[in-house]
Amino acid sequence: MWQHLSFLKRKLFWIILVIIGLAVGGIFYQRNKNAQPQYSTESVTRQTLVQTVSATGTVKAAEEVSLNFETTGRLIEVRVSVGDKVSVGQRLASLDTRDSASAILTAEANLKSAQAALDKLQAGAKIEDVAIYEAAVTTAETTLANTKSSQTQAVANALATWLGLPATAIANAGNLSTATITVTGTYQGTEQGSYTIRVDDTASPTFSYFGLETAVNKTGSRVTSVALGSRGLNIQFSSTGSLFAGDSWTIVIPNPNSSSYSTYAAAYESALKTQTQQVEAAERALAEAKLKLDQIKSPARSYDILAAEAAVESAQAALIRAQTDLSDKTIIAPVAGTITKVNNQVGETTSIAQPVLVLLAAGNNEIKVQVPESDIAKLKTGQLADITLDAFGSADHFSGHISFIDPASTVIQDVVYYEVTVLFDANDERIKPGMTANVDVTTAELKDVLVIPLRAVKYNEKREAYVELLQGVEVVTKSVQVGLRGDDGLVELVSGLEDGDIVITFKQNGK
Repeated sequence: MWQHLSFLKRKLFWIILVIIGLAVGGIFYQRNKNAQPQYSTESVTRQTLVQTVSATGTVKAAEEVSLNFETTGRLIEVRVSVGDKVSVGQRLASLDTRDSASAILTAEANLKSAQAALDKLQAGAKIEDVAIYEAAVTTAETTLANTKSSQTQAVANALATWLGLPATAIANAGNLSTATITVTGTYQGTEQGSYTIRVDDTASPTFSYFGLETAVNKTGSRVTSVALGSRGLNIQFSSTGSLFAGDSWTIVIPNPNSSSYSTYAAAYESALKTQTQQVEAAERALAEAKLKLDQIKSPARSYDILAAEAAVESAQAALIRAQTDLSDKTIIAPVAGTITKVNNQVGETTSIAQPVLVLLAAGNNEIKVQVPESDIAKLKTGQLADITLDAFGSADHFSGHISFIDPASTVIQDVVYYEVTVLFDANDERIKPGMTANVDVTTAELKDVLVIPLRAVKYNEKREAYVELLQGVEVVTKSVQVGLRGDDGLVELVSGLEDGDIVITFKQNGK
């Protein structure tokens, strides 16, 4: 009995507990359902954007520095010999740079052209440019009118020649008359067809005709010709032979029995075809002229401007590549020291695998760091480096520069790295081999540019960048163009937003 009551109490307890849980869960669900989305935002700001490559390595005693070009080519100049002492920044050797110099001139011209196209697009059409296109439309309209007129006349001439073939009167079947009809004159109408001539009375004789034209009881003659209608033809009954009332003759226009019938028929068809082709071509030319006029009058479309801006950036990149290619064909002493090897002579073709010169650095220590492939393209020899040593803390800074970038890669934990050698600019007795060094190389710096957090930038399926703006309580999507990716998660904003705009960096839905 007590066991049964205990079981009922436990069952009732769990039922009440489930009901309370469902009620509490429903309350929280309803609150979350009605909650508004929460946004994290940042303002568009104008500041200096810095791009830095950072790496950590170990201090080593200075050794020989292998000096080579970034590319292969024909060696045209070697300014040093073994044993020569050189200073930092001294020019040591050069490759043939004629192709590179030409490439720079071409890249500069392309950049000017792209910039001019962008400037023209942004400025809109000049009055004189509009006038030129308006004149082109007027010319096309005149050409169309003249073409229609001349081709209409050409078709009319071809038709007149065809219809004007010498006509003949053919006796119809069943005629008893032995007299004939002679047709003279030239048909001057514009219709194809036929005349049927019927003898009404043999005395005069009188006749009627119908078909292309119609008349009755016309007086004919067996001596002279009389007019057949008003379109240029005349007929005359022969002076001999019999005439019987009711007999008839047919004159077909144009005369199918003429030896020139096929030739003139083909000429007429050709004239019609030429008319169609010429008029259609003139109409297309007019439509194209009007379209160009409308386009030049219309304001520049946003995507046209974006395309023109992209063309300018592409031209700028091409110029930088050409300039880099030129600088890569000169070896500059990265440190002071002594030349220990000269492996190539003037006129020889250099090799990436063998350094052209070997330089023994003058006592300064160096740092070997591993740089991932994602950053290596940003580095080049001669770039300045800011160095801190764990032994002295972050307050003490030492200056240095990149002296060598190993072209051979190393794979570390499935990541490709390149070894970069950084030399201290000054010899400091406190610096010892084996110390841990932190190297920061500023690879790019843009002053007074608009920046936004990189996490605010999104991309659509076409890889077009956009951001979400918070305007009051409304979320607005806007296309942007981004440039340099800098430190601290910031990216350059080339176009699309203004200083002070509020961009969404994170959104948490209320549901």
